[in-house]
Amino acid sequence: MLELMRKHAKNWLMKFLLGMIVIVFIFYFGTQRGNEQTETVAIVDGKEIALAQVQKEYSELVEFYRRQYGNDLPDELLKGLDLKQRALNNLISQAILVEKADGLGIAATGEEVRSFIMAYPAFQRGGAFDEALYHRMLRVNRTTPEVFEAEQQKMLSAFKLEQLITEAVKVSDEEIFDFFRFQNEQINLNYLMFSPASYKSSISPSRKDLEDYLKDHGSEFRVPEQIQIKALFFPWRDYAASSGISEAEIADYYERHSSNFAKKGEKAPPISDVKPRIVQELMQISGMAAAEEAARTAHDTIYQQENFDAYATQNKLKTVTTDFFTMDGIPAPFNKLAGFPQMVMDLQKGDLGKVLSNEEGYVVIQVASRKPPYVPQLKDIEQAVENRYTEMEARNLCKKTADAMLSRLKKGESLNQIALANRMSVEETGFFKPGDAIPKLGTNQQLSLALYQLSEGAPLPESTFEVNGGFVIVSFKERGKIDTADYEAKKENFKKILLQAKRNETFTTWLENTKALLIKEGKLKFKKDIKEL
Repeated sequence: MLELMRKHAKNWLMKFLLGMIVIVFIFYFGTQRGNEQTETVAIVDGKEIALAQVQKEYSELVEFYRRQYGNDLPDELLKGLDLKQRALNNLISQAILVEKADGLGIAATGEEVRSFIMAYPAFQRGGAFDEALYHRMLRVNRTTPEVFEAEQQKMLSAFKLEQLITEAVKVSDEEIFDFFRFQNEQINLNYLMFSPASYKSSISPSRKDLEDYLKDHGSEFRVPEQIQIKALFFPWRDYAASSGISEAEIADYYERHSSNFAKKGEKAPPISDVKPRIVQELMQISGMAAAEEAARTAHDTIYQQENFDAYATQNKLKTVTTDFFTMDGIPAPFNKLAGFPQMVMDLQKGDLGKVLSNEEGYVVIQVASRKPPYVPQLKDIEQAVENRYTEMEARNLCKKTADAMLSRLKKGESLNQIALANRMSVEETGFFKPGDAIPKLGTNQQLSLALYQLSEGAPLPESTFEVNGGFVIVSFKERGKIDTADYEAKKENFKKILLQAKRNETFTTWLENTKALLIKEGKLKFKKDIKEL
């Protein structure tokens, strides 16, 4: 894309633009950490970092992210943030900054500490510092003004060291304009798409090929565990009795549920209009109660006497036996029973499950048999194995061809020559901004990053890319004109963004280099693996 992308791919701006900068956020002594004497996790230049400190820092980080995301923060995401390691890194960074500031004679003055504390909103009332409030809050947090102010002095000294490291960092007008161009410039690509489907006809696997494929990829064809069950159904309709419903019961039900019969915004219809519905609902209620009693009686009897089939015969109940099925293909009507999958997975052959129900009634279930998971023999799935093998080989052959064509392009052949040799035509994406989905090709993160390195003088990426099931060769064609009409209006904002990014990276680099030197000198030692904590 931009010439600057090619020329400065390794400088600070490109790292920022490509999302390669990792900004270290240091939580400077936000709370009093105390002097807990516990197991040592790390030692920084003779100063110990205790396990209790790491645990407290970790808890604060967790609380920070939970405040940001509320109850929508999944445990998987929280785990992926690696907050234990971040907590330890924060404490190590704090210790380094304090030690280096002290060694360089950088210290916040008493006046600076007082000004900082007096300006802190938590210690103000009506916009002015309240000394009584200040002392009360420190007592609540079980610390003293002397200890708290000493901690704030360390924090401010560390901050002054950071300012000293970053204050000389500047950004040039050229860098600002480069960033503007990055956000606004569009490019156009030529490309060739190689499809695996066009290579399938040339693949003819032998029996040995299929046997080897099945051996190496058996999990692709694994048949999961299968289960067969027997069931006794107790539908409410078989236990409902309409003749037993009195007029008084109908009137009482109508009085208690009249609002259920009314349409939105209207009054309830007269009882005569909804009487059949009321009778039906009362029948279902009484039928469900009777069906539940019958089902539980059957369950308890069968459980004690182990006579599932005999009980069904004695009580003239029809036994339903299913075919073998997997948990991904539960047959009806069992797929509508709440708790069915979990219950059945815990049962062994001959075990009786608990009574389950749905809107139709109750069911008593026994596991008749179970088949363990297995990989079928080749003779039983030969066509499926051949299809998978062909797809794999076609993909490999397609990639090999695309890679070979890219190599020829790098040696000087033109894209049109390659297209002609492969009976293909050169396609064009049209103008688009890198970073967005690529027109006609879709989204591929590696390809999107590679586009930043392309230019008129270096039109080809280092590799081919798999996109939408095929392999593509792209070639830079041209860039669009940039509209600079609003550049001056946005320039100052761009400057602030880039200056902060450059200062962040400068400070991060200094901090990481200092850590590496301390480790090399034996002044930074880890006593415990953070993964074990």
